[in-house]
Amino acid sequence: MNLPPVLPDTAPALVNPLRLDQDDLRHFKERGFIKLRGLLTPAAILQLRELANSQLRPTSSGTSAHGDGFSRLTHRVTQVGILERLYRQPAFAQVLTRLSGCRLIMSEAQSFELGVGRSGFAWHYDSLNFRYIRPQDPAFSLWMPLQPIRPEVQGGGMAWVPLSQFSAQENFQFSRLLAGKLARGESVAEFSAHLHQTYCTPGMLTDSFEAQRIEDSFEPGDALLFSKYLWHRSSPLLAGDLERRQAVTLRLLDWRACLDPLMQEGETRSAGGLGMGLDGGPLNPVSYGSRFVDITPGAPIRSSVHCGPIL
Repeated sequence: MNLPPVLPDTAPALVNPLRLDQDDLRHFKERGFIKLRGLLTPAAILQLRELANSQLRPTSSGTSAHGDGFSRLTHRVTQVGILERLYRQPAFAQVLTRLSGCRLIMSEAQSFELGVGRSGFAWHYDSLNFRYIRPQDPAFSLWMPLQPIRPEVQGGGMAWVPLSQFSAQENFQFSRLLAGKLARGESVAEFSAHLHQTYCTPGMLTDSFEAQRIEDSFEPGDALLFSKYLWHRSSPLLAGDLERRQAVTLRLLDWRACLDPLMQEGETRSAGGLGMGLDGGPLNPVSYGSRFVDITPGAPIRSSVHCGPIL
C-alpha cells in the first residue's frame, strides 16, 4: 500500500529535515552505515518510549538465538500510532530514500531493552529480518536508541564493521545455497561446520571484527541507518546511571525486492544462522514474510496487498 496523505501542519513535527551532501551519500554507499544526528524530535522520542514500554516483554531463558541477551524485547511493534505518523513525515522519506537511492518499503519494527549486565546480540548480520527476500535485494535497518549512549562510560550501544572492511553479502548467498540443499533433503553438516569455524564468536574472524569495530555515542533523536550486509553486535550495558537502554529498529526494503520463500524456510529452520553455520533451532514459522501468500516466488513484494507503506 502507499502512504496516506501527509499530516496537517498542526500536527507536531516528529522528524527534523537533514541536509545531506555528496560525501554523506558516498560514505553510506561505501561503508554501509551513517549516523543521522538529530533526525527525530523530542516529541518523537517521547512517543517512541511510550510505544516501547507498552510492547516490550521479558525474554525467556534458554533461547539465546531468539534474544535472551536482552532483558525485554518484542519482534513485532505495532505499526500504527507513532510509527504510522513517522512514515507520513516528508523529511523522514526524503532522508532515507536519498541515502538508499531508491523508494523504500517499510516492513516490520522491533524494540529491544538492555538491562545492566545484559550483552544483547553477538556479532551477526540481519539474516532473520530479511530472510524472505533474495540475497541480492538491498535492505536497511534504522536503529533509534531512546536513551543516551556513551560507549566509553556505560556501553549499551552497538559496534559495527564498515562494509569497506567486511561484508555479509556472501553469507546471504551461503544461506540461499544451503537452503536449497535442505529443501532437496541433502545434508549441510560439513558445509555448516566450515562456516561455523569461520564465523563463530569468539573466533579468528570475529576477533578481527573487534579490532576494526566502530562504536559511537548517541543522543535521543540520533539514529543509525545501516545495510543488511553490515556485521554488528550489541555492546553490553555496564553499571552506571542508566538502568536500561531501549531502542526501536525499523526494517526497510528496496521497493524492487522480491519474495524468496526458499530463503525464508532455510533461515527459519536455523533461527537465522544458516549463513554462519549456526543452528539455533526452528523459529515459529509464522513470521513477517509469511503474509505474502498472494504472490508467487520471485514476485516483487510491492505487488502484494500485504505490502507495507512505501516511501
